[in-house]
Amino acid sequence: MDRHLNIFEFFNNNGNEYDENNLSRAFALCIKYDTVLLDHILRQVLDQHLYNSLFNTDNPAYSIEIDLQKRPAELTGFTHIVAIACCARELDTSNISCIAARTTEEPKTDLCITINDVCLVFEFKTTPEDCSAQLKCQAEKVKSFCPDEADIIYKDLNWKKIVISLLNALSLQKQINSENQFTRDFARFLEKKHPDWFPQRLLKNISFPQNDADPNNTYLNSRLDQLKTQIFGEDRTKEIPGKYYRLVIAVDNWGWANEVHVGYCKHGRENYLKIDIYPGDTKAQGRNLFKLDNGAIQWPNDVKGYKLVAEPYMKFSHFNSMLFWFVPTEEDYQTTHTRAFFDNYAGRYQKHQWNEFEKVMDSIDPNWKTKCEYSQKITNSNRTYFDLSLGTLLTVLIPYTKAQELDDREIDSSLVKELKSTITSLRNIVDSK
Repeated sequence: MDRHLNIFEFFNNNGNEYDENNLSRAFALCIKYDTVLLDHILRQVLDQHLYNSLFNTDNPAYSIEIDLQKRPAELTGFTHIVAIACCARELDTSNISCIAARTTEEPKTDLCITINDVCLVFEFKTTPEDCSAQLKCQAEKVKSFCPDEADIIYKDLNWKKIVISLLNALSLQKQINSENQFTRDFARFLEKKHPDWFPQRLLKNISFPQNDADPNNTYLNSRLDQLKTQIFGEDRTKEIPGKYYRLVIAVDNWGWANEVHVGYCKHGRENYLKIDIYPGDTKAQGRNLFKLDNGAIQWPNDVKGYKLVAEPYMKFSHFNSMLFWFVPTEEDYQTTHTRAFFDNYAGRYQKHQWNEFEKVMDSIDPNWKTKCEYSQKITNSNRTYFDLSLGTLLTVLIPYTKAQELDDREIDSSLVKELKSTITSLRNIVDSK
């Protein structure tokens, strides 16, 4: 479904001014129209004996009422009052009895649920703010309109717990092909606005994305970012800002490359996790890659049993930014990616040197200009120079099903160990060339 049709995407409300009101209303709609979710919530906030007293009956003479912005004076005659804190962090409700209630003459409940002689009062906050005093004020006000023997029970239902309930309800519904649109849209809306409330999914819980719009792209990228910080430690990762933001593993001490990328792709008809490195991507790195004058480097077909794909390229850059690649044929690679070619042709070309460079390239591949953007971005541009480097994209392909099997725990999983070992093996291969 088009993302713009999300029930909870409120028009002209990109700020946080109405965030708490909107979320309480959205939550109310979900529990009103999704009985699976409602049951998840009630089981969390009601003691077992109270839950059983309400629902261990075939023909109840009462119904569940869900309301917003109720005044305490409208909530009368209840025996049990359950006051529920819904904040961005977990609250220790055992200490609420020691906290002074906030003084408010006319408090209103964000949300209330009434079932027979039970009243559930919810207080929502989207921040870590402690709402105990405010919640206690509402609960005691409600109690003042109830019999003297009425009791108050305080419960924590922070947003992370709510999210788990949403996801569990949706998982069950997906398995019986009966996904609730309210709950689905609410979960997506929350993940967009408050991703920190969501648990890290292991790869075994993430299906490989089918297209660019698939939400599994978000889940998979999030999990991969977490894995990257564990491979060599968080201090060995760095963020690449901008339009194509990414988190990479920094390997500045390798000499012939300074980044390792962990991502995912389709190769043929199969799904893979992939490890990408770019040896020789700059001229400085090329000096460390082309150490010996032994002809073009011959790369192995696999690393630790995983398929290795090598794609040589000639990178044209300007102001330290890539303009385009020219990818030589396998035969031409034997000429272009050698120590001799690197010494003679890698580096900066001023405009008056372009004709000589073009003659060199013509001798290698007469049609090379039609296979890249040289004419558009060099010849017909206002640029006065370009830089040439000789790199190779090395990609290790790990079957996605294998990666799912290895991702067995959130921290320090077997997959982290396997990625680290594979990256180290790949480094050793390049170092030995």
